[in-house]
Amino acid sequence: MAGFASLTATYWDDAWHTDLGRDSAMIPPHLWLYGSVAVAGAVVLFWAGRVLVSTRSIRSALRFAPLVVAALGGAATLAAAPLDAAWHSTFGRDAVLWSAPHMLVVFASAAMVLGIIAGVRPSRYGVVEAMLAALLLGGLMTAVLEYETDVPQFSEAYYLPVLLAAALVAGAVARAALPVAASLTMTVGIYFVVRLVITVVLLLLGRSTPEIPLAVLGLCVLDLRWRNSVLRYTGAAAAISALAWISAATGVADRPAATVAPLAVVAVAVFAVVLLANMRQGRVVAVTVVALFAGGFAMSGTPAASAHDPGEGESAGTAAVIGTSDGNGHLSLTVAPIGSCDGTSASSIVARRAGRVVTAPLRASGPCSYDGSVQVDGAGRWFVYAELHRRAGDVEVWLPLPADRSSMVSEVRDLYRPAGSTASTRTIEIVSGTAIYALAAALMTAGVIVVVRTGRPSATAGARA
Repeated sequence: MAGFASLTATYWDDAWHTDLGRDSAMIPPHLWLYGSVAVAGAVVLFWAGRVLVSTRSIRSALRFAPLVVAALGGAATLAAAPLDAAWHSTFGRDAVLWSAPHMLVVFASAAMVLGIIAGVRPSRYGVVEAMLAALLLGGLMTAVLEYETDVPQFSEAYYLPVLLAAALVAGAVARAALPVAASLTMTVGIYFVVRLVITVVLLLLGRSTPEIPLAVLGLCVLDLRWRNSVLRYTGAAAAISALAWISAATGVADRPAATVAPLAVVAVAVFAVVLLANMRQGRVVAVTVVALFAGGFAMSGTPAASAHDPGEGESAGTAAVIGTSDGNGHLSLTVAPIGSCDGTSASSIVARRAGRVVTAPLRASGPCSYDGSVQVDGAGRWFVYAELHRRAGDVEVWLPLPADRSSMVSEVRDLYRPAGSTASTRTIEIVSGTAIYALAAALMTAGVIVVVRTGRPSATAGARA
């Protein structure tokens, strides 16, 4: 339960920052998140105590790999909070999910869950294991949280590959851990119930809600009878990709279908080729199709990553901000700094979404008042910034505005000095980030290995490859 509470707090935290901006460390979603992680850590400590009592040997307890992985994952998850604070203090405050300390939380908490999955006593109907697998799926799916909450920091072309990686890893673990034939159906069913509850909670709190990830239903394909594992997993990848494209094309998901289509076509084509090869027919055609699609995908190129949020620095006062959208991509801001405007002049209005940037002039519209507008091409939520010049340094303020829906937002927000890494700290940031990512990957890998080595007997042996 603590894990699902933590997942709820994660979505609440994202919605809080999207709707209200960055805030202090003591806001309600942060406290809920810290508390739930602390409870999960206490459970692992209790488990360690029981193992120690039963073995009466620290050395024997340390040889129990599931416990060691869970403990290391829990410790790294708790350590990520002060590490994140130090990161922001050194390199600037940001709201980028894929920053190194944030992803350490994702992978370290996943490692903790994996350790528990490997160490838990098998239940008769696999309910406990299914709940843990659903928690793992939910944790890994937070890697695409910003896409599902319509605040993509990077190109939307990255959504599907990250989704596939997260879903298929969780799916493989569920198949290894659950002693039932319908392991993924159970896991995905629990996950969907949890996500629906999270949506209801956010609605009751008056916060933005995430989309329902219908593409994850494709994981249920893993429960079907397949000739081998290659067919099983390419089939699941094709199903997930097809559902992701259908969701985008029908408007269920708020992203352009064109950003999902290239990889979706490749996934479906690869599955078709594998299916043909397994039927021992059309092998020449199969090789030709693979070559054509691989070449086409390679020529399409990979877009450069470009996060829209450089971070908030020191506060420089407040401003009354009015943002409007006409529903056809015309976005405007009116900014009135509260207090003295001596030495302040207009700079620009900037709209950012998923690596795209649209800029236009910001103009003085009256005493201590500035306005501007931009025309953007595309749907979804854009972050619109008003940038001002001051003698003490440039300041800015922002609002999230939907490009495809008429809207008006009026708020009092902090003016702040932009923050981010400088030339002198960039090398340190890269080295530190690489080390943190390596630690996160090592913990995740250790967790997967422990689950695979432990395994679970299948309730229906013929249902598994």
